Amino acid sequence: MAIGLAGTRMGRFPVETLREFSTRMFEAAGLAAQDAALVTDVLIHADLRGHASHGLTRIPVYVSRIRAGAINARPRLRFERPSPAFLYVDADNGPGPVVTMAAMRSAIETASDQGVCAAVVGHSNHNGSGSYYVEKAVAAGCIAIAMTNAPPSMAVYGGREAAIGTNPITFGVPVTGAAPVLADMATSVVARGKIVEAAKRGESIPEGWALDRDGHPTTDAAAAESGVVLAMAGAKGSALAIMVEALCGVLAGGRFAGSMGNLYTQLDLTQDVAHFFLVIDIKRTHQASSYGDRIRMMVDELKSGAPADGFDRIRMPGEVEAERVLDRMRVGIELPENVIDDLNTAALSSGLRGLNLRK
Repeated sequence: MAIGLAGTRMGRFPVETLREFSTRMFEAAGLAAQDAALVTDVLIHADLRGHASHGLTRIPVYVSRIRAGAINARPRLRFERPSPAFLYVDADNGPGPVVTMAAMRSAIETASDQGVCAAVVGHSNHNGSGSYYVEKAVAAGCIAIAMTNAPPSMAVYGGREAAIGTNPITFGVPVTGAAPVLADMATSVVARGKIVEAAKRGESIPEGWALDRDGHPTTDAAAAESGVVLAMAGAKGSALAIMVEALCGVLAGGRFAGSMGNLYTQLDLTQDVAHFFLVIDIKRTHQASSYGDRIRMMVDELKSGAPADGFDRIRMPGEVEAERVLDRMRVGIELPENVIDDLNTAALSSGLRGLNLRK
């Protein structure tokens, strides 16, 4: 076991060890083999990119919700096309990564045919990092935007109560001869999952992240967990969260804003999460032959500027994460001791072998 930045004990594991462990956990919970592998892939994707709050730490709560019937392990998805370029998918309360990937594949196909696809997924569940799905569209030569709503944990601008989710937005663009530009961000100052993880480790959080239950600013992660997260950039982040809610929960005909159940504390309650994608097939635009080169020119121009103090160079959105992926595929993924304990407790309850702490 190594020691992390805040004195947290860490264990490092080969990616394939974690992949095998996670897949077994989801198969034991009732997911089909291919679905268990997909959910695992989404969670490992987050850990590889350094977004641990959306990584393997989510296994216990996903498994608990599947077992409680709050997530349908074997959904029957329904696809509707009210118009040629609009897609609606009824997720039948299936696992978020499974239904989201199915919807994204269909959206990419529709965009290939129509040039563009706006897709809404209703009656779904937490689907992990949006970058996983946007990467698939980018790899297919598309520009993509993905959004999802979330349980209320953030105050709208001017408020002090949890009224809306941290409602993340992901944006991806293919770049000729280089890694894509890929931005994946919550509309809050920080993803609430990072506060949850800090609370588990007994760590403090930076000022400006959250308010406690009485509406006072706090650096106590546990107090923040029972309070509210603040919107990024004040009124601007709040407005973006409202936009996401309008395109997800409202447009999907499901729950929205304060009506969605808590992922962690209401394990037997169906959440009714919704997702939205906009996929543009570059081959079907007027810039089909030149877009890739022009976006590369833009990226090169932006990166050619002088770096600010404390920076060795200018990086595009997603570049740091891409570097982490290469490194962690080589050396493995580190997990905090508390996450390892949670995973092993969940494995024991499933009658499965846990992770070896000595790795």
